[in-house]
Amino acid sequence: MKIGIISDIHANLHALQAVISDMEKEQIEEVWCLGDIINYGAFPNECCSWVMNNCSVSILGNHELMLLGYAEVDSPVVNECLNWTKKTISPRWIEYIKTLPLVYKNQNISIVHDNPLTPGSMIYILDNATATKSLLKQETDICFFGHTHIPIGYKLSSIGAETIKISYFSVKEGRFLINPGSVGQPRDNNPKASYGIYDSEEKNIKIKRIEYDVKAAAKSILEAGLPPIMAARLIKGI
Repeated sequence: MKIGIISDIHANLHALQAVISDMEKEQIEEVWCLGDIINYGAFPNECCSWVMNNCSVSILGNHELMLLGYAEVDSPVVNECLNWTKKTISPRWIEYIKTLPLVYKNQNISIVHDNPLTPGSMIYILDNATATKSLLKQETDICFFGHTHIPIGYKLSSIGAETIKISYFSVKEGRFLINPGSVGQPRDNNPKASYGIYDSEEKNIKIKRIEYDVKAAAKSILEAGLPPIMAARLIKGI
């Protein structure tokens, strides 16, 4: 089975639609969402609707937790975006978000938004040392995570976590932490949308970068009255 792994959409409908189109070409059979459907972008309702109707697995991100009042808002700009989202989002989607779990786990795979050691903590995995701590206590061979908006993989070795930066790799043997990157707000100096494909039969992961109309997405942010810095970040991929 080919599973699309998406994360950090952040209400960017333009990017999501481009990823959806690519997933159709890839003949994706299931889609899993790692959280942060909302905030920053101008289309929280449309993005929530698509996730609810098309993702077989979806979990909470820190922005959903902030919306529900379960996590602290960490900056004035984030707070401005969140206040806009609260005024814009339909009560239907707030009720949907309330049903989402913090983590999902099956026999071989787990997913979490931020850090598998402390789900909901907003602790970033940005280096091998932090990845090693998670990998050593990981209960599944594969854990998908988001939050950093940077596509990367870590594999546990005898000396700790080793970084995997290639776009295609096997997960047949070993223990892995994999971030598919962000659909709606990449932060690796590449504005292209990012998502992952997990082939459960072949046991491999592919990370794809997808072009979309970034300028149109940025324009929608400005027209909605959201902070201009969010539009600038899309253009620069930061």
